[in-house]
Amino acid sequence: MNLCLKIQLINAKIHKMKMEIKMEMKMKYSDIPILMYHDIGEEKSPWSVSPQAFYEQMKFLKENGYQTISLSQLKRGVDEGREIEDRKESDLKKMVITFDDARRGAYKYAFPVLQKFGFTACIYIVPEWIAGVNVPALEQYSGFCSWMQLKELADHGWELGSHSFAHKNLLQLDATSLAKDLDSAKKEIEFRTGHTARHFCYPFGKYNDEVAEAVLLRHETAVTVEKGFGKGSGHYARQWMMRETTLDTFSRLLRKPTISLCMIVKNEAQFLQGCLESAYSLVDEMIIVDTGSTDRTIDLAKIYTDKIYSLAWTDDFAAARNESLKHATGDWILLLDADEVLDSGSKRIIDEAINCWEIAGYQILTRNYTSDSAVSGWKPAEDATLSCGLPGWYPSLKVRLFQRKEGVKFEGAVHEMVEKTLTALNGKIQALPVVVHHYGELRPKEEKVRRNVLLTKKKVADNPQDAKAYCELGIQYKQLGQFAEAEEALRRSVELDPQPLTPLLNLAITVQKQGQYDEAMNLFWKVLQHDEKNSEAYFGLGFCYFQKQDLEKAKENFGLAAYYNPLFVEAYVNLGAIAEKQNKFTEAISYLKRALQLHPQHGRAYYNLGVAYERQGNLEMALVQYGEAKELGYKREEVQERMEKLTALGSVEF
Repeated sequence: MNLCLKIQLINAKIHKMKMEIKMEMKMKYSDIPILMYHDIGEEKSPWSVSPQAFYEQMKFLKENGYQTISLSQLKRGVDEGREIEDRKESDLKKMVITFDDARRGAYKYAFPVLQKFGFTACIYIVPEWIAGVNVPALEQYSGFCSWMQLKELADHGWELGSHSFAHKNLLQLDATSLAKDLDSAKKEIEFRTGHTARHFCYPFGKYNDEVAEAVLLRHETAVTVEKGFGKGSGHYARQWMMRETTLDTFSRLLRKPTISLCMIVKNEAQFLQGCLESAYSLVDEMIIVDTGSTDRTIDLAKIYTDKIYSLAWTDDFAAARNESLKHATGDWILLLDADEVLDSGSKRIIDEAINCWEIAGYQILTRNYTSDSAVSGWKPAEDATLSCGLPGWYPSLKVRLFQRKEGVKFEGAVHEMVEKTLTALNGKIQALPVVVHHYGELRPKEEKVRRNVLLTKKKVADNPQDAKAYCELGIQYKQLGQFAEAEEALRRSVELDPQPLTPLLNLAITVQKQGQYDEAMNLFWKVLQHDEKNSEAYFGLGFCYFQKQDLEKAKENFGLAAYYNPLFVEAYVNLGAIAEKQNKFTEAISYLKRALQLHPQHGRAYYNLGVAYERQGNLEMALVQYGEAKELGYKREEVQERMEKLTALGSVEF
């Protein structure tokens, strides 16, 4: 057995052991919920839980075997990474209760209820507010405890915490002012009550590393307003208890949600390991449905999970996706394709998002990396390593994270979507500030598009009145350069539904590609009647005017394309070409340099820049640009001829 294979087998055992431990759901102290209350009372504020609702919640906890522990106990368990020692069901159910602002309802209503059920809590105090000083109007929906009442709570086992001295945004304080605020609050609380203020709550939830460090010099723990179970040093997340929180939602918030990664794969050995590695620390199980791999895909998948299932391919992506859902057991489903990677900064955001049970699904942005700067929405890549050397990306948005519920399934043999069934169940869909990186362009593209054309043609045949299906088919034909077929499909899409601009814009482009410039211009103008800032329509008009030899109007429209989309590389390239034809060489060079700033691998831009320098008389710089164009494979024979011609002049060498 070679060394490489031995290492892979060892990794496989380690990954499987970790995943098995996660799925056993052994509860650790880090999984204990912290409940965040503000006030208990009849005020109409969203932060004021009614006394009856609070009683029902505490009764539910007691009847279901929950016990309160202190934040100090929680911290010790979290720091040591301990599991709950006693594995009896009742002893697994521990929680922490907190009250922000030290409002009077915590004493009047919560205190006797907690005493009845044998619970304690931690209450966070703003000394200025206790004194009735500088209380903002928005915070005057209820009154605050007296120092005597707070001392009584502490005497009965409640922990005391500081909520800062004056409830200011601590990020706006300099180091001296921050230290003064923290010290003043702690001293005042301890002097007034005779008890130590061991804990802290960030005002408005605002903090950074410097603030957290200052807080932890004075207190054992610090809580935030982040939702969920996250417990990093200096930032414990909590579960929000609001006036609108139902008992059903309350019960859900007591348990850390789980996530199932669901994937369908076939011959993905090139990408799979990077994908699974990116999601491993976030998800609780990985479900992989293989549709006929003949490479090492399954061997690589086994490094991470045993939940691998085979499915005969039936030309139906939705069917394959739904098969993966059948095997999932998590509360939430996360979707990734093998050639995608979840951004490294996503875990904390998703950990918080899955505690919002009122949200059925989250849309997540995909960065589709590509070298084609003409694609709609193209933007330059900020990090060449992250983009795998591809110079830019274009966005797409779809639901990738959603609750696993009865009746939620994918629809569509190609471009499968889950949104329709989520909406049918009255599910709320929301965008999540998370990024998925997609590297599909690193694989052969044409084969995938041709396969999708076959599937979409079947979709059209099954749904001849589906305008969206015709639009998908038209765009796929356009990608293959089959413009007549694209035009036919897109015209049908516009006939069935003239409202969406996407089929109309793509129809204009396909007509333009076939040299029908007058009709294309009419279609581009129709787009602009509905969207006067559409940069692609202005670009199309510019191209048509250029072909009709009207350089001024071409320049005007390319300029508008760049104005409404300052990252529109092709607009700058064409503006440079026009300026060169008008003998405005300095202007041409400026436009082309801007294009290359955005897309450093644009062969045509280098070539055009070489032409501009050559016509300007700067032969040495022209040779440099031609060399770059040749290196990138742009018009190699023509570039070679130009370089040889310049060299033959005897002015420069290459």
